[in-house]
Amino acid sequence: MTSFISSQMGDVEQDIVVLSDQPNVLNTCVNQPNRGRSKTRPYPLSELNDLKIQQGLIIKDLLFSLIGYEGCYIRYSEKYDPSEINSKIRGPDFKIAKHLDISLKCITKKLVKFGKYYSGLNGFLELYDRPEFGKVVQRLCFAISEFLIVYQQVIKHIEDEFKFNSTFNLSIFETILNQELSLKLSHFYDIVIAVHTETIERSKYKHQTSESYFNNFIKSIQNDLKETGSIDLATDNVNFEFCKGGILLKIIQDRINAYQGDVISLEFLTKIFDVVSIDYVSMLNKWLINGEIDDSAEEFIIKMNRFPDNPDSPIRRNVEKYWDELYVTRTDGVIDQFSSKDIQLKILATGKYLNIFKTCTGLYDFQQLNELIQPIDRLYSQDLELKINEYYRRANKLLMKLLFEGYQFPSLIDGFQTLFLFKDSSKIDVFLEKSFNDLRKNKHAISTSRLSKLYDDTLQHKKDDFQVKDINKQNSISDNKMNDVLSYCSGLSIDFTNFYDLAEEILNVKSFDAEEAFKNGQNSNIFKALLNNSLERDQINSAGSNISPNSYDPDHSDEYTISGVNLDMDLPFPLNMIVGQNYVLEYQLIFKLQMIVKFINKLIDNTWKEINYSTVWKYTGFHPKIRKWILRCRILNNRMKDFMNDLQFYLNFDIIETNFDSFRQHFKDIQKLLHKERLGSNISHQNINNSGIFGFKNGSLANYNHNNLFDEKIMNHNQNFNDVPNDNLINIDNLINKLGSFLNNILRDSFITNKVLIDVLKNMFDSIISYNHYLNRLKKSLIMSNKDLFHKFSQDYPEKFQNRVMDDESIGTRFKNLDGMLNSHFEIFNDSLTEFIVTMKSHGNLENQSFLILIERLEHCFPDH
Repeated sequence: MTSFISSQMGDVEQDIVVLSDQPNVLNTCVNQPNRGRSKTRPYPLSELNDLKIQQGLIIKDLLFSLIGYEGCYIRYSEKYDPSEINSKIRGPDFKIAKHLDISLKCITKKLVKFGKYYSGLNGFLELYDRPEFGKVVQRLCFAISEFLIVYQQVIKHIEDEFKFNSTFNLSIFETILNQELSLKLSHFYDIVIAVHTETIERSKYKHQTSESYFNNFIKSIQNDLKETGSIDLATDNVNFEFCKGGILLKIIQDRINAYQGDVISLEFLTKIFDVVSIDYVSMLNKWLINGEIDDSAEEFIIKMNRFPDNPDSPIRRNVEKYWDELYVTRTDGVIDQFSSKDIQLKILATGKYLNIFKTCTGLYDFQQLNELIQPIDRLYSQDLELKINEYYRRANKLLMKLLFEGYQFPSLIDGFQTLFLFKDSSKIDVFLEKSFNDLRKNKHAISTSRLSKLYDDTLQHKKDDFQVKDINKQNSISDNKMNDVLSYCSGLSIDFTNFYDLAEEILNVKSFDAEEAFKNGQNSNIFKALLNNSLERDQINSAGSNISPNSYDPDHSDEYTISGVNLDMDLPFPLNMIVGQNYVLEYQLIFKLQMIVKFINKLIDNTWKEINYSTVWKYTGFHPKIRKWILRCRILNNRMKDFMNDLQFYLNFDIIETNFDSFRQHFKDIQKLLHKERLGSNISHQNINNSGIFGFKNGSLANYNHNNLFDEKIMNHNQNFNDVPNDNLINIDNLINKLGSFLNNILRDSFITNKVLIDVLKNMFDSIISYNHYLNRLKKSLIMSNKDLFHKFSQDYPEKFQNRVMDDESIGTRFKNLDGMLNSHFEIFNDSLTEFIVTMKSHGNLENQSFLILIERLEHCFPDH
């Protein structure tokens, strides 16, 4: 007896002695058949005229060939080499003695294929019944082994009939094989040949991983665009190196679909599929119920990526990215039941949410919840998709209750509303009052740390008294505690990129029709476009300003410190899973605009105090034409104040508060539902409506090809009827999308996402800032427009009025210049206002009806614009 260890099927352990360099890891315990010719020559059939004797001889040989051996009159083909893997798995072809009676020969040719199939199945077991090929392949090997036991019993029964039944003949032989073995044997053989062929094909591309990965990546994007219209990057596009897991299940499914009209074959193949998929179903249940990955051979649809254990590694520090990439779906070996992208995302999200819940609560199993959960028993189950939906709903409910009742997520949003959107702006007003002089300076010339400390002190942020890492050690967070979290995680900073440039950079990220481009086969160009767009988005926050530090112009708001003011926010896990960095950026954009609006209002108020209460401006001895000029200055200042008031009211109440009221009502509805729900769930057959009505195997009509158009219509009707509105509320994805819609509405209605309007609005702001800056420099010019004032101030401040001419002609020239400048500012403001209103009208009528609210107010306030 010979032992064999394969040198081709894997790494050889150090403590194993290689006895023979054979291509098989295991081999039959019986020595390989001798390829040499037997010295004993059989009796020539040409000399046997008795048909009955020929039949007896050929039946005896068939009994050998049916278990993979040669006989006297049935021999291996010369092409068969049992030491070669492909020959071993495909089985031997047999030659039949040429002088056998033609009637016997026809039947014999049909029956020797059973021996070929039997040998092939044994060869498959010797090669593939190994743990590294995965549990699914091992289940197939087990099913084949069980069948071969039955096969051998049938052959033994036939041998007994041949020995002891005088009426036994070749026709009975054929009938028994066809009735007992033919269908099952041929299906098993075709399956193992498909498995081996798939493995051979994949081994050809084993060293072409980069090209293969790229092509799979492009194909995945195409499928995503086709199914969902968006691109899902939470996928693993690496192909398996050999046939395992879902690939084997897909091979069996393809045969099931091909034999839909054959009831016997359909029933057998479905049974084989159920047996082979037992461990796959077990992995699916562990993932959906406990969030566990039990996949030593990496054959399951969900893959868990391995990251460095070092907490300081980049991927560990970026918690949002870490959880996005920790679990991904495989694109290779996806069975029909999971072909829908929606189902894949639900399966992925279910286990992911359970793991987040366990990480935050410290629970590593759910036994304490006292749940009644009926696991999935088979993949061809009528309630498969319904159970997946129930598991998905359970995971969403657990995480939503954790967020709303443990981490007080509504308080977090209220805190964001206060910090970023100025729900209560009294403290911000105090901060602006204290820091106004710094905020109007060049942002390159101020102390950021001083501003940041002033902001923290004004808003009473006590960062030293709180450690954000402690929030996961508590069962719940109070509203006050959430304020502490936000205080600790937030901080004022000054960006080099001003608000207007940042908004323009976001708007300038180019879009393209990826689906249309893919149709044209531009794979490499599309990949570059996707990469460039991603890089452009990543560089938005780190982009520097195009303005030189030495080019400061006090008449332009984009060079003020206020235009670079930003509120940084680094939320802890798991809050940053909902309010990610993309949403924080949107909050920051609204914050920046609100700060600029408040700053300009503060600037107008300060100017108003100057031109109404200062000694010079309220002097009564001016010439009537100068008093009239002063009145016109106050009128223009008041017009600007009216504009800013209307704009601020529109932003605060018509846009932000209106959208937030709707968003807050959504939160209240969620809280009511969550309050009614207990933490655990009951998922059983009684609690699931069975909607699989077309055939015993169609667990979910969405996963299979429908028999006809009516099936699809009835399915859609049932799905619409069974849709539960509550599921849309207790849903993490919908919560994230709702937050995104809330922010997008504000960004859209506040002009930030419209390049034309934001440019026009900047011109308005610049005209107001320029005019107010101009008025604050006019005190000396007014003094020099009146001789009495000039005499008084020249005595008090002689150095400022030295060598100044005060004759009537000089005073007249000065007034002419002042009047010209005022007229110019009137004209600039009116032109800017008209342009703003006209531009809003054009976009309001075509794109956004909300703009019409502000237009109506401005037209009422400025009927002469």
